[in-house]
Amino acid sequence: MTRDEQERLERSRFAILSAARASGAVVMLIGLWIWHGNILREGGFVALGGPLFVLGFFQSLILPQILARKWRSPRQP
Repeated sequence: MTRDEQERLERSRFAILSAARASGAVVMLIGLWIWHGNILREGGFVALGGPLFVLGFFQSLILPQILARKWRSPRQP
């Protein structure tokens, strides 16, 4: 793999990690808004907002760590 290909791969992986974090934060906010707001029904909708919040939490905090660990290059002696 040439240096240019390696840099392109690193940039695309960084973009994927950043997009996962940002979109996860948006899903978390939407989940909180549905959970505690009067969007879908009076007093909030826990049955939909709670799982959305958990999904966004996983997507923004845990998924990037899993991907980074998978993509990490092996140690060279």
